[in-house]
Amino acid sequence: MKLNDPFGRLESRHQKGYETMRTSLHQAGIETPAAARDVIRQAWRRGVTILAVAHLLLLVVMVLLPKAMPLALGLGLFLVVWVLSSTLNGRRYVRRYIEEELKTPR
Repeated sequence: MKLNDPFGRLESRHQKGYETMRTSLHQAGIETPAAARDVIRQAWRRGVTILAVAHLLLLVVMVLLPKAMPLALGLGLFLVVWVLSSTLNGRRYVRRYIEEELKTPR
């Protein structure tokens, strides 16, 4: 039993997330470690782009509606945490895919 996940809920959620990612990577034809690492690079690039556009829009909202600044700042922080968490989990799943599926002899 782990102290930070006593009932195994996080572990089972990560396992399901990995299985979904593995299926998607198989269907996309990702068969080499280099192609899988390229998926990680694309995910980071996509995450940065999403954050840049979203924060630009939030900045416009803050300029046009100064009273909405606390809400916009909260939403901006939420977006950063969400995109970062999703990207890091995706990177972890792709690295696991490389280790388990692509580096083992078939």
